[in-house]
Parts: sequence; C-alpha cells; structure tokens
Amino acid sequence: MTSWQRLAWLLPGLLTPVLWWAWPAAEPPIADERWVWVEPQRLERRLGLVGKVQAARQEIQAAPFDAVVAALMVAEGQRVSAGQPLYRLDTAQIDVQTRQAEAEWLKARASHRQLQGWQAGPEVTRARRSVLAGRASLALSQAALLDTRRLFERGIVARIEVDSLAQQVSAQRQALQDAEDELQGVLARGQGDGLRIAQMELTNAQARWQALLALRQRQVGTAPFAALVAPVGSRDGAAARAVQAGQQVSQGTPLLALIDLGQLQVLAGVHEQDLAWLREGQQADVLVAGQALAGKVRRIGLQARDDAGQGAWYDVLVELDAPREPTELGLRLGMSAQLTVRVHRTEQGVAVPAQALRVDEAGRDYVRYRSAADGPERRVAVTVGIAVAQGVEVQGLQAGYVQVP
Repeated sequence: MTSWQRLAWLLPGLLTPVLWWAWPAAEPPIADERWVWVEPQRLERRLGLVGKVQAARQEIQAAPFDAVVAALMVAEGQRVSAGQPLYRLDTAQIDVQTRQAEAEWLKARASHRQLQGWQAGPEVTRARRSVLAGRASLALSQAALLDTRRLFERGIVARIEVDSLAQQVSAQRQALQDAEDELQGVLARGQGDGLRIAQMELTNAQARWQALLALRQRQVGTAPFAALVAPVGSRDGAAARAVQAGQQVSQGTPLLALIDLGQLQVLAGVHEQDLAWLREGQQADVLVAGQALAGKVRRIGLQARDDAGQGAWYDVLVELDAPREPTELGLRLGMSAQLTVRVHRTEQGVAVPAQALRVDEAGRDYVRYRSAADGPERRVAVTVGIAVAQGVEVQGLQAGYVQVP
C-alpha cells in the first residue's frame, strides 16, 4: 500500500472528531405554551382564623348594699330562668341608713317650707312690729319736741327741756333705722341664695332617701335572663372563693356570675398584617366540634393584645348564628373554633394564573390573549388586583384564552 493510499484510508477517521466538535449542537425543543380559558365568575378571598367559643353576654351579680347574705338559692353550674330568685340579703344595716336618710329629708323639708312662708313667719313679723313701734315712738317724740319748742319761744318752759326732747328724737330715729335694717336682713334670709340652698338640701336629702329605698328593694336578687350560674373569676383568672350564707359582704362584692348560653360568639386573634382585610359585618364560616355554623364579624379590637410573639395581634369577635339551642348542637364554652372570613368578593370578576401576567418595557401589566382557541393572539393590558383562590384578579379582560408559559 502506497503512502497516498494509506493517507486516504486514515483521513476520514482523523476528521470525524474535528467535525463533531465544530458542528453546532441542536437547540433544545421549546416547551409547548398552554392557553387557559378564563371567564367572569364569582371571586372570593378568605382569611382563616382560630379562636375559642365564649358567651356573648355575661353579667356579674354584685351585692347592692352592705349586708349579710341571708340565703343563696342557686348553685354553681345550675341553669336558671329569667326572674328566678338567686340570693336574699339581710336588710338590718340598710334599714338604719334608710331611717336616717328619711329623718334628714324631713328636716330639710321643714326648713324649706319655713323659707317658702318666710314672709309671714314669726321672725319677719317681729321685725316688722319693731319697725312699726319705732316709727310710732319717733312720731310722738317729734310732736312733743315741736310743742315744747313753741312753749320755749313763749318763755313757758326752760331750754333744757327742748334739748332733752331733741336728744330723745335723735336716739329714736337711729333705733328706727336699725329696726328697718334688721327687717331687710330677715326678709333676705327667705329669698335668693338662702331659698336656693334650702331647695338643694331638700333635693339631695330626698335623692339619698329614695336611693336607699331602691337598694333595699333589691334585697332578693333575680336573674335578668335565662343563664348558667358560674363562679366569679378573680383578677388572676382563677376562680374566687364562693360566697356563703351568713357571710358579711360590702356593696359591690361579686356574689355570682350569669352566662347567657342562648347567644355564643368566638373570640379569635388576627395578626396586624391581615388586619386590613377585616371589616365589621363580614360573613364568616365557623367550624366548632364538627358543626358548621354561620357567623358575622361583630367587633375588631383597637388595642393590641399583650401576648408575646412577633408582631401585634388583635381580638376579633365573631357572632354565631346557631339554628338551635347551642347545647343541643354540642357546643360548650371554651371549645376551639376554626373561622373562615370572606374578606373579598366580586360577583363577576376575571382571574388569571399568576404565570400569565407579563410586564412590558414601560412596566405595564399585560397578558397574551385570544378570544377563541384558533383566534389571533394579541396583547391586552390589565390592571392587577388581589390574589384569590382562582389566581390573580384582573380588570380589563373579557372571557377568552390567556397564555401561560
């Protein structure tokens, strides 16, 4: 084999690796892009919360006045009806206070009546008599002085008699002025501020007496509504010592607690990040002990809880709408509850997958859109809303197909 023959035989084997390295690699196949049908529909966003069942109405029955507990007619855990007697108090102490208040009222009434008839009262009468007597005495003395002066001018009497009568007239004139001043002072005592003070003292005395009478009528405490009798909690959350018959209690001492089981609510907590979604009156779906119930957001707390943890948490009260008696449904106070609050709803809204949203060179959102599966493709500018269960709510889009990479 000649050298040229040998080279021709080896050349294809030598060029094969070079050609393989220099030949461009084939591009990977482009994944098929999907077209998803979208149309107007009801869009909702829900917020999940966790809470506990509690009574919507609780009332503490406290002692209306200082007394000794004569009898307790109910026990803790007992269910009572509206108007049922709960306790009875001894009224010995308040009876003494009531009689004292009545005596003060009678005194104030007498003083007020005296001032009301002050113009015809004995003090005013005496003062007026003093003025009249002073005027009469002065008139007689003035007449005697006039006659004496005439006799003096005729030389019948001496000068000393005229001077004596003149001094007597001057003294009686001053006495009359004092009597008139005293009369004005006595009259003023039955008018203006004096009468107003007497009226206010009478009003206050009557109010104290009537208030004690009203408290005494609460000697027997009755249930204002159908409820469950519960122990009174202390400040640290533990149950306080129950009140016993024969115990001395002060006004305002808690005797027992009443819990209305006819209306329940759920106390839940919401994080500050989700607080903006909640509004009073929003509908909620509540699940308690396997029972699906409807609810409504009744109140959202304004003050953050003192709970430790990251961020602030706020109380949310959701009122339950139970179709039957809560105990018939197996609901008990303190049970855990799962809440789903509908925080957003659009009856005829359009939602697209988040991947379908694109941004153009100007920073505006758009989607690739087809009105029909075989229709022409075009860009449609949209306004992006909130995330919902179906995707992202957008505005500016009609029913059709959007492209999802």
